[in-house]
Amino acid sequence: MKKVLIVIFASLWLTACGAAGTGTSTGTGTGASSSKLDVKVGGKDSTLTVKSGAVHYSGMNFSTPGKPTTKTSLHTIYIANYELDTTTPEKPLTAPDQMRVDIGLTGEEGTWADSPFKVGTYSPKADKFNVVSNVTIITFADGKQTETRFDNSFGNKKVNGEVKITSVTADAVSGEVNLTEGDKSIKGTFTAKLPKAK
Repeated sequence: MKKVLIVIFASLWLTACGAAGTGTSTGTGTGASSSKLDVKVGGKDSTLTVKSGAVHYSGMNFSTPGKPTTKTSLHTIYIANYELDTTTPEKPLTAPDQMRVDIGLTGEEGTWADSPFKVGTYSPKADKFNVVSNVTIITFADGKQTETRFDNSFGNKKVNGEVKITSVTADAVSGEVNLTEGDKSIKGTFTAKLPKAK
């Protein structure tokens, strides 16, 4: 008998971004100005030198028939080699040299949209909690934007690797990415600004 899983999203539009190249140290001992991601997509290798990063806070409800509803945070980290728009970090790219990586991470059970990040490891193979839930590489070529998504849907876990959150301060989150799926991969470090506390 197939399980029916209903996922409900709640979103807090508390998005913040800023120049990642401040030179301040993170928990990894790497200055934000040296953060970069080695990206492979469509058979092409490239380097995303992190210029800005943003975080969007949201939450998820999991509802399975016959079981209590559970909830968790779902925070998306936007990492770009250009200055992100402070209100809409997912705004379409406009220039051939622009690249962005979006990574969604769920938290522990019982967390929610306003729950902060925690230092730890997130796996694409996990079920509901502390999981790399979605990964997208966004590029721009031939006058159009292309979104390449890693296939990590429920029940179809094809992504390997992990994302480590190595440092969380009042202002920023830093971490390491090492993810592969087929001919796609992302590896490196990042720093993204966190929303200001309300």
